[in-house]
Formats: sequence, structure tokens, C-alpha cells
Amino acid sequence: MRIIFKIARAELRTLFYSPVAWITIVVFFVISGIQFVTPLQFLAIKQELKIANSPSFGGFPGPLTLKLFLGTIGQFLQYLYLFIPLLTMGVINREENSGTMKLLSSSPVRIREIVLGKYTGLMLFNLVLMSAITFLLFTGYFTILHAEFSWYLSMLLGFFLLSSTYMAIGLFISSLTGYQIVAGIATFAALFVLSYMGNVLQQYDFIRDITWFLSLSGRVDPMIKGLITTRELFYFFLIIVLFLGLTMIRLKSKQESKKWTVTFSRNMALICTILMLGYFSSRPGYIGYLDVTRNKLNTIDTATQAVLKEMDGSQLTVTMYGNLLGRAMEASMPEKRNEYVWYFWDQYVRFYPNIKLKYVNYYDIKPGETMFQEAFPGKDIHQIAAQFAKIFKKDTAAFMKPHEVRKLIDLSREDKLGLLMELEYKGKKSILRTFQGTLWPEQPVVSGSIRRLTRPPVPKLLFTTGHYERSPWRNGEREFGPHTNEQERGVSLINYGMDCDTINLLHQEIPAATAVLVVGDPRSALQTVEQEKIKQFIAKGGNVYFYGEPEKQAMLNPLLNGIGVHLNEGRLVQPAQNATTDALMAAMNKTGNGMSRELAMQGAQLSDSTSGAGGSFWGTCDLSFKDTAGFRVEPILEIPGEKNLWVENGLFKADSAKPLFSPAEGDLQKDIYTTGVRLTRKINNKEQRIVVTSDADFMASRTGVPGGSIGAGIYSWLVYNEYPVYTRLIVPKDVMLTIGKQAGNMIWYMYVYVLPGALLLTGIIILIRRRRK
Repeated sequence: MRIIFKIARAELRTLFYSPVAWITIVVFFVISGIQFVTPLQFLAIKQELKIANSPSFGGFPGPLTLKLFLGTIGQFLQYLYLFIPLLTMGVINREENSGTMKLLSSSPVRIREIVLGKYTGLMLFNLVLMSAITFLLFTGYFTILHAEFSWYLSMLLGFFLLSSTYMAIGLFISSLTGYQIVAGIATFAALFVLSYMGNVLQQYDFIRDITWFLSLSGRVDPMIKGLITTRELFYFFLIIVLFLGLTMIRLKSKQESKKWTVTFSRNMALICTILMLGYFSSRPGYIGYLDVTRNKLNTIDTATQAVLKEMDGSQLTVTMYGNLLGRAMEASMPEKRNEYVWYFWDQYVRFYPNIKLKYVNYYDIKPGETMFQEAFPGKDIHQIAAQFAKIFKKDTAAFMKPHEVRKLIDLSREDKLGLLMELEYKGKKSILRTFQGTLWPEQPVVSGSIRRLTRPPVPKLLFTTGHYERSPWRNGEREFGPHTNEQERGVSLINYGMDCDTINLLHQEIPAATAVLVVGDPRSALQTVEQEKIKQFIAKGGNVYFYGEPEKQAMLNPLLNGIGVHLNEGRLVQPAQNATTDALMAAMNKTGNGMSRELAMQGAQLSDSTSGAGGSFWGTCDLSFKDTAGFRVEPILEIPGEKNLWVENGLFKADSAKPLFSPAEGDLQKDIYTTGVRLTRKINNKEQRIVVTSDADFMASRTGVPGGSIGAGIYSWLVYNEYPVYTRLIVPKDVMLTIGKQAGNMIWYMYVYVLPGALLLTGIIILIRRRRK
């Protein structure tokens, strides 16, 4: 060890006497400083202005750690790509050209000690470069309120490991040639090749895992985001060992007069050993994780973890079905499988290792679909598939034919044959879909699919039909399909793990297992037998959701009056310029926001706000209510009274002149207009839950976003908040700076001018003194 440190000290001295090293240090400090302090200065000025204009300013909308460091650290890593080759290009060949290497070889110094000494010297110099990042991180720690120190340490660790890996590669390249410029260019090339390696031969099994392991691209990203894994730690350690070992073998081969096959066999033995260790250290299910962020940003929610724990450890088989003629076909190709494994499933494998991933590629179209025949007239499905395979440079033999895939999975109930996954657990199966835009499903959707396997039967919501009610199967302007059964929508009830269907009460009995009966805006009067069935369902403790509408109050009031709710006559109007007269925003009150864990509701709960979630009510009326039949009735949706808002009881035509407030016609104004109530009572050893809203359009497709920020919140309450499996709302704490404009300007000048200037002056003095000696 003593010899290693002596060589390291000599190498460090050589670096500090090199103009290239000092130029690298100064330029690195300047660039890194500008990248960090420029946005810091901007945010400091912006915060000071916001506080001056609004003393109640509570902070920026997102975490400042991410705003200031995520992009900045990414820029640092690009600069490393440029700077490290300049530092390492002469480490070994400089000694060989000057004859020093021969002297070292003839002395009682081992090759291992020479290489480790040189590398240790580079590591010590690496600490100097790291000091720039350290200064910036400490500045961020003291200028950001509630900064996360452990996250900063994770960033530093990632930076150190990546730069150390670059230096090990540069050290090896330096031993291959006696020309420093050639070594520098070759190091650039080697870093580029290793960064691109993750895209090489990804279509071949096993080889795909080897090249993915070798790839440098994105390796440090988890640490920058605050996630430290054994996979990345092993990777950097093994790559460093690989290139240091190759350097030792290279130098030893120059001392020995043995056949080239000996050197080749040594190299191959080392490479194969490293690849084998790398392969096994990066297998899903055998990786350790440490999420150092305060809010566990890199870890699936505890609610999702609880869903995974509902499985008993038996194998969960996930089969991806990719359709050559369907949406997102590229994501199912072998070249994308590592991204699929590591960027999507790895977060779940972390908590449930017994997940087996399988893949099926096929081609098929839905019966009756004419799009392909119109685009390729005269061709059958096999010829069309051949055309698509040619475009993607694939062989149709790699894709199952329609009759073959239909033996494996029944896709007849899927609206479109796009990319999807089939989950199988203990003989039960469920579908996990992908979506446009985000592609991979969010945690609540994954949890919903898993619960279909672990919690049969799933909640079933039955929507009454026979009186022109809103349909859960259609997607028209007034229909409920988008938020119930639309498979292509990631926030629909079916993808959350609930089933929705229709029931005709005139001909069918309400099943006892019905989770929620939905009476969605009937436009004609319910017959007596239908009303009796609903009343009996309520009497037995069933949960019900009543959607009302203005001018249709008489359809529901015979049912609602028995439980203490009444849809009042008239409709709410608010004449406004360039706006529909009866289009209003209704907001959840404190009671409503506490019903569910929709993100907007969570936000209101965390801030103890009286408003949070809400929706667009396109035509609504006021509700009156009182506790009846053991029910406790509470308002949940309200519209605050305004001067230009009233209940219109006169003649109203939406496409006619704007109405005028007329008490003579029965128009009236109130301080609060109630548009939604919830009812609860204890019956049959459980809490019965009912919801009544005076509008149905807010959950229809005409609003653009069915349900608004209420989403599936009301349905969630009606099924006792077991579905959807919501994730928590993450509220960052590091949203304020501790400095203002003046301090921001001082920091900017310090990092852009003072520190680099001091370093430049120090370097000049050291180099001049060295030259004089």
C-alpha cells in the first residue's frame, strides 16, 4: 500500500503541474457554476417579487431540488465525457515515452501497484473535480428551505462513480498507444461505444442482457434521482475492475515474451468473469434498493405494496401481447424488452420478486374492422402483416398467426387489439392495458388488475336502463362510457378493477352481490315495479348513486323523497359573457373532499381546505334534504351564492336570450346552492352509502374530462374506498429559498468570477513556480 500511495502522490503532483489539468478544473468550475447559479439567481429574484406582491406566497409548485439539480447534474455528466479523456490520455504512455515505465518495471514494484497507484492518483484528482459539485450541493442545501441532504449525497456518489469509471477506461486506453492525442480520441470513442452499447443486439436473448449490462447510458440516473441500487454499485465496481485488470494484463504482456494467445486468454477470462458477475448481479429480484428521498419518490406507494402483499408468494406470470397491426407495436419488440423490464416492472419486482415475464408477438385484427382492407385493397391479413413486418425489418415467422394466438388468449372483449399484458396467478387471469401518451399503466391500474386475481368477486356497478339513462357502454356526448368501460382510458373504472354493466329493472332482479346501483338520469318515469325494486334494494342496505337533471326532477323525486332528498324545481343559471348560461363549477366541500383519495381531494385534506375537487355542471338544480329513515344526509357538492347566480323558475331556453332575475316568476337566490349530498346509515352490520347529485353531465364525456378533479372519487366512497387503489399525493417541502435577490447575485458572482478566478490564479502561480525550478 505504501508504494501505491507513493505512485499516487507522484501522479497527483504530475497532474497539478499540467496546464491541461488546471484548464480543465477552471473550465469545469465555470461551466458547472453557471449551470447552477443562473437558475438559482432567477428563482431568488422571482421569489422576492412574489413575496412582495403576495406575503402569503407559500412556495414554488415543485421541489426546488429537482428544478435546480436534475438538469444541472445531467449537464455535468456531459462535461465529464469531454474532460476525463484530456486528463487520462497521458497517464501510462507518458511514462513509457520517458522511459520511466522501464525503470519501474526493473524495480521491486509490481504491475498491480503501478496501475493502482496511477488510478489512486486519478481518484484524488477526481475529488478536486467533485469539489465543484460539492460546493454547489452545499450551496443548494443552505439556500433551499428543507433541502434533502441525503439526496445530495446520492448525487455526489453517482458523480464520483461515473467519473471513476471514465478514468479507469481512460487509463486502459492510455496503455494501448504511445500517442497522447490518439489515446484521448480513443477514449472518446470508447466512452461513446459503451454509452451506445445498450442499443446493440437487443433483439437476441441473453446477448441483450450482456450488452445492456455493459452500457454506460443512464447508469447514474437512479442515483441522481435519489435511488441507490446494488445493480448500479456492482456495475461501476465491475467495470472499473475490468479496465484496471485489462491495463495490468496489457502492461504485463509488454514485459513477457509469451505468445499472444496467453494475453488473449487472460483478457477473455477476465472479460467473461466480469460479464458473468454483471449478469447475475443485475437479475430482477436479486437487487437491493435504498431510496434516500424524503418522500420516497423512487418507490411505489405503500398502498400498491399492500396489494402486492395480498399475493402469497406464488408466481405471477405476466405475458405481454404485442400486435404487429396494433397500437404501440414497437414497445413489444425484443429491442425494447430491457426498457420494459427495468423502467416498468422493476419497481414491482422489488417488492414481489416472483414475477415471471413472458412475451408473445402476433398479428390480428378485430372482426368487422375494415381499415386495413381499405388501406391494402385485395390483400388478406397475412399479406398485410408481411407488409408491416417489412417496414419494421422483421420476419413474419416471429409473429403468431390469428388462429394461433386465439388459442392462448381471448381478446374478443377488447375494443382494440393493441399492446396489453395478461396477468395470471393461481389459474386466474386479468388484463393489464397500455394507453396512448403514457403507454405504461399507472400504479392504480396495476393494482386494479392484480386485485382481480386476489379479491374475487370484483365490485360490480349496475346502471339502470330502459328509460334513456346514461349508458356505461356508449361514448356519446351525454354518455358515461368514458369513465366506466372505455378500455383506452387509464382512469376508467374498468381499468381500476371494477366492472360496470346495465340492468333493466322491468325484467331483471337486482343481484344481491351488486356493489352499487346507479340510476343515471332517467328521462321517462320509472314504472311502479322498477321503483319498488330500487326501494327494496335500499331497504336491504344496498349502495346507490342517483344522478338527477333539471326539468327531470319528477323522475327521481318519488324515490328520493323517501330517503329525505328532494330535487328542487328550476335550474341554476349564471348569465355571463361568452359562456353558457347554465354551465357552472361545483366544488366539493370539506365533507366531500374527505370521501376519497383522489389527488385533488388529498390536496384539500392535507391543506385543511374547504375546497379541492370539483366538476363542470352543465345544467343543474338545487337540492333540499333532511335526515329521514335513519339516514344522515350531508351536503358534499356546493356552489356559493353570487349576485349574478340564481334558481331560474321561469321559461328557460339555452339558445335564446339570456334570462333575467324575476322574483315574480319564482326565481330565487341563496347563499349556498347544494348540488350533491351523501347519505349514510348503519344497517345489517355495515354502513349503507348513497349519493345524489343534481347533474349527470359532469360525469359525461361532453365536459372533456369526465368527473373533473372529482374523478372516480364518489364511486370510490360507494365501494368503501377499496377501489381504486390510489397513490398518495406527494407534497414537497423544498419549495422555498432562504435567500433573496441580493444574496442570489452575490452567489452568482462568487461562482462565475471569484472562485474560477482564484483557481486560475492558483494554477498560474503553481505552474510558474514549477517552471522556475
